[in-house]
Amino acid sequence: MTWEDFQSAAAGRWELIGLLFTLTGLATDWVPHSDRIFMRPNTMDPKSLAITATAVGDICLQFCDTTGIANDIVAWLLLHHITLLAVVYGESDFRPWRKLGELSTTVFALGLHQDSSGKAPFFLSEMRKRTMVAAFSMDKVLATFLGRPPLISWRYCDIQMPLDLSVEEIFADPVVRDAAIARLDEKDGWNMESSLAKGTWPRIALITSVLREKVLELSLSWQLENLSQRVEELSRESRQLRQGLPEYLRWKPDIDVAVVSRVEYNILFDIHIEFLYNDFLLYRTLGKRTQTQPEAIIDIAREILKALVIMISEKIRSGHPIKDTGFNVCLPGLPSAGVLCAELLRRSRSAVASSLLEFPRSEIIQNLTLFAAHLDTIVMPHDGNYRVAQQGQKAIRHVLDQVLSVDGLSSVVGDTGTSDKLIDDSSLLDGVNFDDHDLFLGWLDGNMQHTSDSWLAWVNFT
Repeated sequence: MTWEDFQSAAAGRWELIGLLFTLTGLATDWVPHSDRIFMRPNTMDPKSLAITATAVGDICLQFCDTTGIANDIVAWLLLHHITLLAVVYGESDFRPWRKLGELSTTVFALGLHQDSSGKAPFFLSEMRKRTMVAAFSMDKVLATFLGRPPLISWRYCDIQMPLDLSVEEIFADPVVRDAAIARLDEKDGWNMESSLAKGTWPRIALITSVLREKVLELSLSWQLENLSQRVEELSRESRQLRQGLPEYLRWKPDIDVAVVSRVEYNILFDIHIEFLYNDFLLYRTLGKRTQTQPEAIIDIAREILKALVIMISEKIRSGHPIKDTGFNVCLPGLPSAGVLCAELLRRSRSAVASSLLEFPRSEIIQNLTLFAAHLDTIVMPHDGNYRVAQQGQKAIRHVLDQVLSVDGLSSVVGDTGTSDKLIDDSSLLDGVNFDDHDLFLGWLDGNMQHTSDSWLAWVNFT
């Protein structure tokens, strides 16, 4: 089958119609809500359009389910439908998780978890690899966010690494395609052009998602046997994987945003923060279970927060949009800020300077202040997880108020509102005991986990 044959066979099918509507709904999150396209007479507002798109996509999936249809386009529709549901309703809503169950069933039914490259045309074989990687990665994102066992286990899958090719090269004529394949590194398969705009992200997503599943096996298990050793082994594996990446895939704080594209900068930073967050989850698990190695989790949380502040500042300075940083700001950012806030509180309540741990209080307070200030700009009111981000912002500012004031009544640094307003907002800070270090950190663990569509959208075939 050629690509043209595939297009002809797909025309007019319900799953393709659903995919078009779903992509339209996702576009409402990519296009600024102030764009003139939304200002025309008799035009839906972006939120209503996105909600309508989720309903239409769901109806089309029901048609496919009624007729027993399962094919590649259904899998693509489910991938993007889950992303749209997360955009509209938030990852904590039941609907994205339920659709993830349908997606996992579909990819297994289609055999995408096995190597079937010899049974399909090249373009379809490569797209199936990316589909499986996207489903596998999405599964780990939602499992991490919700604290639930993954639905797609790497132990039962033979997931093939996608080639480091652009979409145009995948669908090109055989001569062009084969020439592009010949230019790949023979050892590891990365492109030799140091290009980030080809198949970099699906390949990275597979590497980090397998690692994330191993991390989840530890964090979700109640077995403590050899936990410290297993954490160290996984941390070492993570470092080796990171060091094995090509040099051009390594993010550095001094990268000049003006000389790289927004897409390239996002990919580099996402790779950097993903490895850091795996370490964060590992040592957070170890700390909660054994009450050991507090310096490790604090150091990692500092590194995450510092990198986020640098990234946001660079983007603002260069004029790059910062909305697409929502995932990194919220999922790794808020738990890391929570760990640092809890340590600030503990030290402020303790009569002893507490420990020999290096704890640059001034740097941490400054970064927490900047981080909290940017949450309003990055996570907008129409985002599905806006309320969770607001909870995090209020909690961080409240902690800063407590540790910076003598009597706990002074205003938060950098905040234009009053201290009383922040402290009395019980609807956002229900159940928070700021005087109890463990209870406060437990509240942060339960309420500050947050994701955005950014990661899911990146993985879907980019």
